[in-house]
Amino acid sequence: MDFTIDANRQQQEGEDTPEPAAVGLRRAIRRARRVGLWTLVATGLTSVIAGIAVLLLIGQTLHAPDWLRGRIEKRIEQELGGLQVGFGDLSFVVNKGWRPRLHLRDVTLAAPDGRHIARLADAEASLAMRPLLRGRVEPRNVLLSGLFATLRRDADGGFALLLGSEDAPFKSAASLPQLLAHWTETLAQPQFQVLASFDIRALTLRYEDALQGRVWTLDGGQIELARDGNDLRASSSFALLSGGDYASVVEADYSTGIGDLAAKFGVSVRDIHASDIAAQSVALGWLDVLRAPISGGLRGSVDEQGLLGPLSATLAIGAGVLQPTDQTSPIPFSSARSDFTYVPDQQVLIFDVLSVASEWGKGSAKGRAYLDGIEGGRLSGLTGQFTFGALDLNPAGLYSEPIQLKGAAADFRLDLAPFHLTLGQMHVADAHTKVHLSGAFSAQQGGWQLAVDGQVDQLTPERLVELWPATVVHKPRKWLAENLSDGRLDDINIALRLQPGEKPNIYVDFDFSGGTVRFAKTMPPIVGAAGQAMLMDHRLVVTANEGQVTPEQGGPLDIAGTSFIIPDTTIRKAAPASVDLRATGSVTAALSLLNRPPLQVLKSTDLPVDLAEGQVQLTGSAHMPLKKKIPIEEFTFAFDGTITDAQSSVLVPGQTLAFPMMQIKGDQAGLTLGGAGTIGPVPVSATWHQKLGKDLGGQSRITGQVEISPQTLAAFNIGLPPGSISGQGKGDFKLSLRKDEPPTLDLESDLAGLAVSIPQLGWSKPAGTKGTFQVAATLGPTVRVERLQLQAAGLAATGTVVTRPGAGLQSALLSSVRVSDWLEASVELVGRGAGMAPDIRILNGTLDLRRARFGRGSGAEGGQIEAALDRVQINDTIALTGFQGRFQSAAGMRGSFTARINDGTGVAGQIAPQSGRSAVRLQSQDAGGVIRSAGLLTQVQGGRFDMTLTPTGDFGQFDGVVGMTDIRVTDAPAIAALLDAISVVGLLDELSGRGIYFSEVDAKFRLTPSRLTLFSSSAVGPSMGLSMDGTYDIARKLFDMRGVISPVYMLNSIGSFLTRKGEGVFGFNYTLSGGAAAPRVQVNPLSALMPGMLRNIFRSSPPPVDKAAPLPSQRRERRDPSKGRGGGR
Repeated sequence: MDFTIDANRQQQEGEDTPEPAAVGLRRAIRRARRVGLWTLVATGLTSVIAGIAVLLLIGQTLHAPDWLRGRIEKRIEQELGGLQVGFGDLSFVVNKGWRPRLHLRDVTLAAPDGRHIARLADAEASLAMRPLLRGRVEPRNVLLSGLFATLRRDADGGFALLLGSEDAPFKSAASLPQLLAHWTETLAQPQFQVLASFDIRALTLRYEDALQGRVWTLDGGQIELARDGNDLRASSSFALLSGGDYASVVEADYSTGIGDLAAKFGVSVRDIHASDIAAQSVALGWLDVLRAPISGGLRGSVDEQGLLGPLSATLAIGAGVLQPTDQTSPIPFSSARSDFTYVPDQQVLIFDVLSVASEWGKGSAKGRAYLDGIEGGRLSGLTGQFTFGALDLNPAGLYSEPIQLKGAAADFRLDLAPFHLTLGQMHVADAHTKVHLSGAFSAQQGGWQLAVDGQVDQLTPERLVELWPATVVHKPRKWLAENLSDGRLDDINIALRLQPGEKPNIYVDFDFSGGTVRFAKTMPPIVGAAGQAMLMDHRLVVTANEGQVTPEQGGPLDIAGTSFIIPDTTIRKAAPASVDLRATGSVTAALSLLNRPPLQVLKSTDLPVDLAEGQVQLTGSAHMPLKKKIPIEEFTFAFDGTITDAQSSVLVPGQTLAFPMMQIKGDQAGLTLGGAGTIGPVPVSATWHQKLGKDLGGQSRITGQVEISPQTLAAFNIGLPPGSISGQGKGDFKLSLRKDEPPTLDLESDLAGLAVSIPQLGWSKPAGTKGTFQVAATLGPTVRVERLQLQAAGLAATGTVVTRPGAGLQSALLSSVRVSDWLEASVELVGRGAGMAPDIRILNGTLDLRRARFGRGSGAEGGQIEAALDRVQINDTIALTGFQGRFQSAAGMRGSFTARINDGTGVAGQIAPQSGRSAVRLQSQDAGGVIRSAGLLTQVQGGRFDMTLTPTGDFGQFDGVVGMTDIRVTDAPAIAALLDAISVVGLLDELSGRGIYFSEVDAKFRLTPSRLTLFSSSAVGPSMGLSMDGTYDIARKLFDMRGVISPVYMLNSIGSFLTRKGEGVFGFNYTLSGGAAAPRVQVNPLSALMPGMLRNIFRSSPPPVDKAAPLPSQRRERRDPSKGRGGGR
């Protein structure tokens, strides 16, 4: 039923003028409408009473015969203006007190053309006796049963009542109050003046609403109309056939005056579906979005113009859902209540109570809502202002416990078709803060669409987490709950967007201050944190503009500018996250932070986190999955920064590294520190790199370039002899650091700018030349150089070095030493203490004295040299083998030695410095063996040998002085030829026998690699004297000699002071040429006739001598030849 009254719609009276052909039929219909059903009954009753008055019997039911029924039907039809009436059975009874009652069964009413108008199962009427005695039928009580009626509302809001025929309405009017007023006017006719009640039972009412496009059927209805003069009061009760699993009941009462529009009414409903109630009035249209049974009551009135007055309603809504369309998800509630008043002339709903209770929460509100768009009889929307009391909210069970709010106030607009709720503003009071909301909530084709914006002045982090449902954008809420605490949040902005079929999208931003933020589970929290947080498009960013992190060591780190980011919060398991790091503080604090899991950059090393001092500024990023235990393989990071005033006495044991500024870098592959500074006093450009990973064995390294100078060698305790290096150069180095092992050093340089020398060997490299210098050493209290390699200026040396604890050389074993082309050996240097030259041991190898340039020494106390050489080459054919010697190097190489001549006769000797080279003195007790081993002569036997070689001229040239005593010469071809030439038979026999004895042999010569130049020589003995000078081609073994032979020298030597040594007063000049095996001898016999002083006239010129080289000299005591062994015989 619709109680809406259109204030501008008035009942239009009047009828159209009928066409002549239809006058009869339409006059009958108009008469039926005017007289109505009551006229039909009254007329019938009058006819019946007139026909059977004589047959009345009190208390007995009488049935009319057919002839009487026919007359009654005819009389009724006349009264109805030609309408046809029919009924099955007609009976009447006169009760005590003369109260007659008439009963008709199966009553039908039809138009003249036979069209059906109405049907009744039963009709009863009690008649007033006095009017009946006067011939008037006036019913006092009427009861109708089994009536089917249709109430129809058209699209314009007009109403029509039909009794069986859809084409011929029984009553119609522009509004329902007018329709009811027209109906009551019938009761003003004379035949109904004594009517006291009119009841209808078993009424079925079909209500067709063209405005709503719906049809309702009300069954089992009953209507009771009571009359008191002109006052009418009607009550009704129906069962609404809704198809639900519960019984729906509608009850109504209506009070008015006969023919009046003014009325009062009331409607009560029980378990009527919300959409059925919403369709009845614009004031109730807002209920259409509910799917729930409603019980309650409405009270209202209609004024004299038929306009609806204020309507009061109390509605109790049972368990149901808010669901505007089938596509939207239902929002359940367990109960709701609404007490409101509708004021039609203001089009406003005044809600005294609007309360809801559900699993989503409970609360109550009051306010008013202004209706919009009711001109067409349907509510299109409303605009409201409400205030809420205490609210307990738990939408969709999102909270473990309902959220409690003190109250709220809201302005909104609700559009119903389609459903769209616009929240203009809503202010929510929460403990110590206020929440301001706005947004929209609408039903779309695919489901709910939600857009809510909110602002909060201030909250605590804990309260934000309480208000944030645990299942809505779970990941950022979980992160905030676990990682943001204390302090307060300011200027909080919230936006929630929900599209049908999509996940919720939430936007949140806020400022925080005085808080504690943890950006990684394994890292210490940021305290005193202040900054911003933002969640947008499923991306969470938390940035700290202020705050400090305090690791275990090193003090606090300022992390202003650090951000935590979850790029996609919709990923529920192991969602990727990242940290953009900004940190300022001590190096120790930074390394202490980086040494926590999962990075643990120093875990696999022996290095402490306080390995360096200084201040660091870091920027970087880290990426990791959000889960409890993060393996290092899934943790990626990269950072860089600068360190100022860096110092470390840990990285290089025993050394202090100082860097005004260093660069620091790191990623999952490793950690790097680098810059330019000093190691101790030594300038260096160095980079420390620590690899990260499980299987890297705690390895780190320092690489760079270091200045090489005497300071460098002292700083690293390399152990090279003092004075070995001067100047400044550059070297590339790598210092390897391994856990539980001493560090190792690799150093390499081209020696540019460095002067390098080994004074003991007379070797040096100028600073302007380059070379190769390589060192591989193990550092520690005792430095061990596993590999030392030096190549420069003709020197190539490879070996190892061990230093003394603290400083200085302990030993250096150079397994391979090559100096130009004169030394190739293994050399060991043995330290003698700080500031002292080391001892040298030459263990094996070869020495070529032809090219050797031993040092002159510095004059200071030098180290001792021990030599055990395989070979010392004197010239091309003479070498000392099995060389063993001990020497001093303070002022050059000086000492004694033993050796063999060409693996033959043993000799003893001395070496002394001479003109930057070495002079050699050889001595032997087997002069003949020395001569033979040297490859000079094989015929010399016995005697003692003493020779001095002094370097002169070019390398490989020596001036020599040799002296031999007590030798014998046997079977010497050259001497034999000489003796034969002078026919000295006795001496020939002696030569072929025991040999010619010489008590003393002296010679001065120059030895070069290819020639022996004999400047002077003499051999004297009792039997003969011999002098000789000239040359001997060593390579070709060819003689070019000359001299004097003096027989019977013991006598002939008298007066020899007038001649050369080895020459007597009388002698023969000779020449010796050709090969050593068969020389050619030529003697000048005439020279024997000349005294010694005159023989030079017949002598050839002496061998040429280099004027630049002085002649050898040796002052030897001249011996008496008669004092030889055995008298020379």
